[in-house]
Amino acid sequence: MTPRLRTRDKAMALLRQDDPDTSLTRFALDRLIRTGKLPTVNIGNKVLVNYDTLLDVVANGLDAAIEPEPGVIRRIPI
Repeated sequence: MTPRLRTRDKAMALLRQDDPDTSLTRFALDRLIRTGKLPTVNIGNKVLVNYDTLLDVVANGLDAAIEPEPGVIRRIPI
């Protein structure tokens, strides 16, 4: 399956089209990107988001969408 890479603005527009009542804001999306919790691809000045990963994060939370690296200890939320 080919990843659906979108700019932040287009990813937010698609999310709002799919779910008009979404509570995710552009600010929250930017924070996920800035903190590295949502992986991105940088091409030139563009920051591209895998739209399918974004949907996984919205639907299931961060732990479900991002695979842990083998041999790395993760913090468990309390």
